[in-house]
Amino acid sequence: MTISLTLRTTILISLIVLTCSNRCISHPRLASRLIHSKSIKTQESPKKNTGYLHPKPPPASRLDNMWTTVNIISHVTPITRPAAFLANISIGDPPVPQLVLIDTGSDLTWIQCHPCKCYPQTIPFYRPSRSSTYRDASCEPAPHAMPRISHDERTKTCQYYLLYRDNSSTRGTLAEEKLTFQTSDDGLVSKQNIVIGCGQDNSGFTQYSGVLGLGPGKFSIVTRNFGSRFSYCFGSLTDRTNPHNILTLGDGARTEGDPTPLHIFQDRYYLDLQAISLGQKLLDIKTDVFKRYGSQGGTVIDTGCSPTILAREAYDTLFEEINFLLGDVLTRVKDWDQYTKPCYEGNMKANRLGFPVVTFHFAGGAELTLDFESLFVESEDGESFCLAMSMNTFDDMSVIGAMAQQHYNVGYDLLTMNVYFQRTDCEILDS
Repeated sequence: MTISLTLRTTILISLIVLTCSNRCISHPRLASRLIHSKSIKTQESPKKNTGYLHPKPPPASRLDNMWTTVNIISHVTPITRPAAFLANISIGDPPVPQLVLIDTGSDLTWIQCHPCKCYPQTIPFYRPSRSSTYRDASCEPAPHAMPRISHDERTKTCQYYLLYRDNSSTRGTLAEEKLTFQTSDDGLVSKQNIVIGCGQDNSGFTQYSGVLGLGPGKFSIVTRNFGSRFSYCFGSLTDRTNPHNILTLGDGARTEGDPTPLHIFQDRYYLDLQAISLGQKLLDIKTDVFKRYGSQGGTVIDTGCSPTILAREAYDTLFEEINFLLGDVLTRVKDWDQYTKPCYEGNMKANRLGFPVVTFHFAGGAELTLDFESLFVESEDGESFCLAMSMNTFDDMSVIGAMAQQHYNVGYDLLTMNVYFQRTDCEILDS
């Protein structure tokens, strides 16, 4: 094995925010192209150029009647801090382009609704008062669903509240609106009366307009509107110009590659993770570490979470092997800590040569391979890098986050109850 010995003096930049389990927004908790964070500029006025979010609309007759004849897609953009993938959709009539976090760990799709207690976002706010298709939604009984909902006697509206794992939150009115997506033939297609959250008090988020909830619960657009199938192909989080990241909703979803059984419990997607290997070495981790016992433990797949999070025994075992390979040849940063700051001095690209991949082994033979780019995150000055994993200090759950799913097409079929992993170049699937 060859590991580069390049050592550089660094100005320490803490990356705890990217390696801490609190960066998960999920767990309260079409084809769409993905967008990268660095390609988005802060929106200071409505005059900023957002033309790339405005594909030329097709004739009106193509809208609302194409759901069984085309693939519903969204172009996807990656952002790096926090590591996430954003879908490009439009809301209302006239349609207002929005960038929403793709989140398989929560159900409700919500958008910041101006006026509100809003956090800054990169494109103009959606204003429901200017949309001809906005409607208040009725309060459906949902005693065990997330978000928590309640009827407001004063306003006669249905109110929702979501508190995420990292203490970010959204509160507002449950509504029905028209959402517009792209199609695989570069057209547009709209769907009326989709239940969304109109966020009026939102905090703890950044850049994007809201969340696209792809979980399996009552309020998910997957189970309500798109036939229980979807897929996404994620390229590199650091490739800001890749036009081939894509989210596909409905029957056109790509369910290719190796399947592994999918389990749904408390509106989360659970997988049967059975083992972890580093290179050719199968790590000594008991299988029971990854199992769910009642509401405790288990392994979920969650694109709303940036890093990979592992139960203590799994994290300690994997970290010991990784640190054995890096610790003797690289200098640890000042205040290095195995759990809160597992960082090393040096340029990430220069030190990746020869480093073995980490492989997650699932029931049924499916595998998810994490290369150096999926295992580590680089500081902004490029002079240090940190392990993009953390130990779960909250409970015994393990989480397969967004960083681990780079360079994969992941397909979900809620009818056959399988998830499919296919390592691929997204350009191949997009051709």
